[in-house]
Amino acid sequence: MPSKPLTTRVAPIVHDRLVAMAERRGASLAATAAALLSAAVADGDEGSAPQPDGSLVAAVHALLSDVTAPKAVMHREVAVRLARSVERGERGAIAAAELLMTTADKALSAQREADNPGGDVLGLDGDLNGLLGRLGF
Repeated sequence: MPSKPLTTRVAPIVHDRLVAMAERRGASLAATAAALLSAAVADGDEGSAPQPDGSLVAAVHALLSDVTAPKAVMHREVAVRLARSVERGERGAIAAAELLMTTADKALSAQREADNPGGDVLGLDGDLNGLLGRLGF
């Protein structure tokens, strides 16, 4: 069957999985990648099988499991997507890791704000000095 060359870049984890699969099949890396691409296109499926979530996504879910306020839920869902990007080593994973931390903080802050719309009685830091400062002392 005639073929045409194709060059592509993949994340290191994808490359490692392809190499392992090729070794198990006793085929070359190129032949394995070609077979997988051909099968994906033949299936007509635009997406690929979902990858299982790892420990980072599980940690985000655990940290933000009690989040129910709409704004907080929005931040939680963004945090989960960012965690998946980091775990999978997708393009921009380093920036996503930093953004993940601030997004998780925003989700927790939005939940605290929804739970206590008048603000914290003890001030933003939850200490007596914050309360005294708010009272003008």
